[in-house]
Amino acid sequence: MSEVLRAPGLALEPIGEQLPDVDVTCVALAEDLEDLGRAPAGSAVVLGRGAHAAVGTYRFDVALRAAAGRGVAAVVLSDPAVAPTTTSVAAARRHGIALLRDVNAGGIVPLLCELDAALRGPAELALRRALLTVQRLAGRRGTAAADLVADVARITDSEIELTDRPDGGQAFPVGMDDEATEWVVVRAATGAERPELPLIGRLLADALGLAHLAERRARDLPIRSRAELLSELLDSSPRGRSELLGRARAMGLPIDGWHLVARFELEEAERPEPDEVAAFAAREELARILLDGVRSSGTWHFARSERGLLLIQMSRSDPGSTAAADTVRAVQRAVDIAVAAFPRLELYCGIGTAQGGPTGLITSAAEARAAAGAMRARGRSNTATAFDGLGLRRTLVEWYASHTARSAVDAVLAPLDRMGGAKAEAAIRTLRAYLDNHGSLSRAADELHLHRNSVAYRVDRIFAELDVDLENPDDWLLLQLACRARSLT
Repeated sequence: MSEVLRAPGLALEPIGEQLPDVDVTCVALAEDLEDLGRAPAGSAVVLGRGAHAAVGTYRFDVALRAAAGRGVAAVVLSDPAVAPTTTSVAAARRHGIALLRDVNAGGIVPLLCELDAALRGPAELALRRALLTVQRLAGRRGTAAADLVADVARITDSEIELTDRPDGGQAFPVGMDDEATEWVVVRAATGAERPELPLIGRLLADALGLAHLAERRARDLPIRSRAELLSELLDSSPRGRSELLGRARAMGLPIDGWHLVARFELEEAERPEPDEVAAFAAREELARILLDGVRSSGTWHFARSERGLLLIQMSRSDPGSTAAADTVRAVQRAVDIAVAAFPRLELYCGIGTAQGGPTGLITSAAEARAAAGAMRARGRSNTATAFDGLGLRRTLVEWYASHTARSAVDAVLAPLDRMGGAKAEAAIRTLRAYLDNHGSLSRAADELHLHRNSVAYRVDRIFAELDVDLENPDDWLLLQLACRARSLT
């Protein structure tokens, strides 16, 4: 009988101090007390309405003695409001009959069906447990994960836990296998063979994974909506910006306040994942980590711009002179967290200054782009750098941050780059010294700590390679800017 009571769907409570250890072989219905006296041996007899009417009387004690004589194993009261007398309870215990009540009070017919299913054997019981698990998972809305796990463990009469260590039983990842941080671990409570448990464990893990995904989507939806609007705003022309600003104000964004932009650039060749779908998911995860990492330092929003990920700090009033320094520290913490999650990650991070109004947002984004470009040129990845920290080179950095400028520098210095390695570096360094000293070989030699004739020989070879006209001031200026831009690396 103790095994029957663990069957899913049943809620039978023993009446009395101890449940007799009896074997149950079938289920019977007793519409009246005479039926109880005619029940077959080994049966669990469910009392109908007529029999319930006599439970509190002497007649019920007599019927229990007759049932014991027939070998009845258990008597079940389908109405929990009916209470037998202490004499009846003592008589049942003395005759070895299990006396129980149905706590659910779900009705006689469901109780008979559930008892019958529990007695049919392991296959029927396993199927019923799986069915009840599916029904519970289908109605899981609003249920905490721990409560859902506990409910399924009770239904299946097994040990189930949600853990971050998939060991000690049959483990099923919550979510995608390669992204799982939690597992559902299932163990049979009695150690018996339970073929339904792998199915139930997988169902539960998948249900929890879907719940986590739904929660993330619900949480990310407002973020995505704002991100799309801000991305469109930063990429818009002045003529088409008015409607976007109206939408931003309607969304509650303080677009007329103060803005400070942090830009993160990641080369396509440096993507965390080679597969396009996996790479997109990795970039989404990277954006979430960065955004979570700076939340404690103010109100931040996410946006995209070409190859960059943007974090935008918005406030309704001027954040003050310390805003840039505070932001650099907050962004650096976020970068460190991202690098810990993606060890091979190489981010080039630049931070603009705090600027007011919609135009200020565009300006701060441009400054952040220039600072990120400077970090890329210097080869300094995973280091948050403020635009203010670039000093007198800000104008040069702003120019060199553009794709057109970098292409022009690469094109004009390509003949020297083809020399390769140290020769190319020495040639560009010599050319810059010569140009900065207005074509004076003597002053260039002093700066380079070389003999004047050595510098003259180098310069002749350099201009023999370059396709420029030194008599043209535009070519002279382009060469000088190219050499200075290269000095950033």
